[in-house]
Amino acid sequence: MSNVVIISSDCHAGALPEGYKPYLPKELHAAADAWWLQYAREMMKRMGTFFDQEAAEDFNSRSGDQGAGRMDPTAAGKAARATDAELWDYLCDPDSMIAPRRGEYEPDVRLQELEADGIAGEIIFPQMAPFGAGLMQYRHEVTPEQSLAGNRAYNLWLADLCAKNPGRHAGVAIINVDDIQVAVNEVRDAHKRGLFGGILLPTSTGPNPFYHDYKRYAPLWSVCEELNMPIHTHSGWSPDYGDVPCATMMFISEVDMWAHRPFTALLWSGAFERHPNLKMVFTETGCGWILETLRVLKFKIDNPIFAHFMKDLSLTPEEYFQRNCYIGASFLAPHEIGSRHAIGVDKLMWGSDYPHMEGTWPNTMHKLRETFHDVDEGEIRSILGERAIDVFGFDREQMHQAAQRIGPSISDIKQPVDA
Repeated sequence: MSNVVIISSDCHAGALPEGYKPYLPKELHAAADAWWLQYAREMMKRMGTFFDQEAAEDFNSRSGDQGAGRMDPTAAGKAARATDAELWDYLCDPDSMIAPRRGEYEPDVRLQELEADGIAGEIIFPQMAPFGAGLMQYRHEVTPEQSLAGNRAYNLWLADLCAKNPGRHAGVAIINVDDIQVAVNEVRDAHKRGLFGGILLPTSTGPNPFYHDYKRYAPLWSVCEELNMPIHTHSGWSPDYGDVPCATMMFISEVDMWAHRPFTALLWSGAFERHPNLKMVFTETGCGWILETLRVLKFKIDNPIFAHFMKDLSLTPEEYFQRNCYIGASFLAPHEIGSRHAIGVDKLMWGSDYPHMEGTWPNTMHKLRETFHDVDEGEIRSILGERAIDVFGFDREQMHQAAQRIGPSISDIKQPVDA
């Protein structure tokens, strides 16, 4: 039997600040540098409020000592005392405690770490990019010009990273929605550059109308349907809860919810009705939420007083989900796999969240055994990779060839965890 094709539907990549300079207009370099320094000082103040220190130390020991990507409890103090020049050197030093892991921006290291984890292909979401481009869209201290330039710098950098190992990385382009025609052009440009993973829909639309405004966003839905570019939402944004002690706990408690919201916006606005081939993927947002959401929506539309909700829709909310939507099931847990039939096995695509600490890397095989040891073979193959091949358009032969070399067998995955 062939080895299992594993495609992670949720990975992340980003460069060191200097790495974006070739892709950023020179007249914005100084402003970008200033933004990075401000951001670094802001984040250093919050060092230690996100991950438990013991958990961070355990992750460091498991992921290997590559200098970068480790957690340093003294980093906040060092940054607070540093001059701008010292902090800039610290940000751009690949071996500093606050720099990304080398695998986040060095393609050879990246592929080596993914293959060691049994992963043949991946969908790449952003890390932080100039002017806050990426998951944290619409930061108030930047101009629309800077935001767009940051998006473009990241997309150009990502296209070059993906091109180093053709066919193995499906990059997700980032856009903003200040000007929809500009966004449409960015989608076309990303498609031409080989970023076939789709686009990341900003969770926040900032001062702009939300996605239920069909007339405004119709050109964006149309171009994504035309080019077969899936639109993604990904947890990572929430309102700013300030510096009170429980701000991080509020973020963690609600971050998934904000990435769920676009589903009902596209549903009720008729976007799914008018664009039957549009693909929407909800990544790192959990799985069970969709069952409760669909249950509540069915309850409402079955109530005669809300019959008008459906007057322009030919399908039920559940039918639109089944036709248009998928879930990027990041680090799919044992308690979630039991809902696979209710959700739809063909709606789920597993993700490792490489290289984030909350993901399965570098212990993916152990985590796969925890979740999939008693799951049928066909379902394992579908969730771990075969469905992602169909959704994103990976070359099936290339993925199977890679899996034969680095992928696990079904018997590997179905071993008891303690083996």
